[in-house]
Amino acid sequence: MLTPGSSTSATTDSSSGIVVTPNSAAEPSYQEAEPLKRKREDSHEEAGLFDVSQTEIKATTANAPSLGPCSKVWTLPPRIRRRKKPKTDDVPSKRKRDPREVARDGPKKRGAYTDVTKKQNTALTRILKSCIRCRMNRSRCNPDPRDPYGPCLTCKGITGPTLCKMPCCRYIVTDASLYREQREPYQLYSRRWKSMDIIDIPASDWASSEIVRIVVSPNHLDAPFEFSVREFIPVEGDMLEEQWMTATGKKRVPIPRYALADMHQTANEMKNYVERNVWKFIGVTVGSLDQLLFETYTMAFRYIGQANTAEERDLLSNTFRLWVTCRLISNPVHICGEEKLGGHTVYSPDSLHNGKVPMPVVMTAQFECINYTTFLRPLSKAVLKQLNELVLAKKREYWLTIYFSMFVLLHSCAMMTKRDAETAAQYDMGTHYANPESIRAHHTGAQTILAHFHFINKGVIPFSLPHTEAGKQELAKAANLSDEQVEFVWRTSNMVNNPQRAACMRYVRERGMVGEDLYWVSMLYDKEWKPTAND
Repeated sequence: MLTPGSSTSATTDSSSGIVVTPNSAAEPSYQEAEPLKRKREDSHEEAGLFDVSQTEIKATTANAPSLGPCSKVWTLPPRIRRRKKPKTDDVPSKRKRDPREVARDGPKKRGAYTDVTKKQNTALTRILKSCIRCRMNRSRCNPDPRDPYGPCLTCKGITGPTLCKMPCCRYIVTDASLYREQREPYQLYSRRWKSMDIIDIPASDWASSEIVRIVVSPNHLDAPFEFSVREFIPVEGDMLEEQWMTATGKKRVPIPRYALADMHQTANEMKNYVERNVWKFIGVTVGSLDQLLFETYTMAFRYIGQANTAEERDLLSNTFRLWVTCRLISNPVHICGEEKLGGHTVYSPDSLHNGKVPMPVVMTAQFECINYTTFLRPLSKAVLKQLNELVLAKKREYWLTIYFSMFVLLHSCAMMTKRDAETAAQYDMGTHYANPESIRAHHTGAQTILAHFHFINKGVIPFSLPHTEAGKQELAKAANLSDEQVEFVWRTSNMVNNPQRAACMRYVRERGMVGEDLYWVSMLYDKEWKPTAND
């Protein structure tokens, strides 16, 4: 650092001829410099910062290196050495990891198979899908080259007393169909919609700007739902009459030309409607059915608030939301409020609307779009994902939740099947089902559920244990059940083994009455369940 009064050699910039000092500042003139010099010296003397003579200053700075932009020599400061932090007893010392330990962390990626047979089997398994046993046990599923669609070689090699009796099924939970899938609303009602997207009727198709509020309810229970409607101009394909078959032929009655005024608003209102009416749907729909059904539904609904984990509660809640929506698309609806839109009451014991005013079927087509897009498809996807996660977890504490959800879904399959057959008969469609392909897929989904339930059950153990103190303790341990839940499982076992009910189950099974209430749920209690033909 230059001190006041020190002398430095000046340099000349050849390009401009300007004389500059090493600190890039022009030297002031003598007249300017002298007063500044005296002022600086006076100020320093007053402050007492310098106690050396001018001779000592000149001697010190005579050989000082040149500083500033004229110097091309850059001198880096010495590197500061960081001091190590002192070790404390609380902080463990770091150690170098063995490379072999690093290699063991995480799954090692498999290279390409060099064995031609393994390559072919892997490619075939991707097409056929791995069977439940191999997928659940995380073992290699080797298809039989002589019978690719039969049991895999891995399952054929099992000799255990229980596992060897279980069928080799190539089902996946998330592929199951839990409802009657449709690409578009029933075209007999209206051909306005070619998909299940929620699209309002165009403004040019309204006959009036007046918005009317009406109240409707499913025919089999009192669960009113209010929404806005508007009179429309019919187009080709709109059904404007209610139809049903009698012994003397087809009967018809005209229905009002009204439709939903705002489908999106109605969809939002329906969300609250479903949440409020779950128990009402359960009580009325199942209350008059077999005791096994009503007790299981009641216990399952109560268990939503008793389940230990959020995953179990979410699964059961979504299962019941899906179940209610299936009832909405499976049951006829009538106008129950004071505003009837000019509709006529049907008086015919052969009609599902006997003594009621039918809701216009164009609204039925609109509600199908709402139910499929807003409820059925997203809820089905969520239920299958959540159910699959609990099944793959293979934890005993999940058993009761899995049983409840599967029981409700299987019974829903029977009710959907029955209603689809009734629709085909109502409109004289000439086929057993109104949607045969969808019903067939739904039945395959039911068998997918049953196959996974029997795999995790390993021979229906919870329902076959003796009703003794030792059996009670074993059951509580096997499925992580409380005393109340053990009593429920025992009651279920007694009801299933009741001679009259067992005979009824056997009767509907032998005759393939897939739409009967006990047909699918009875298979939950088979000791040696096998898939049935899906005609």
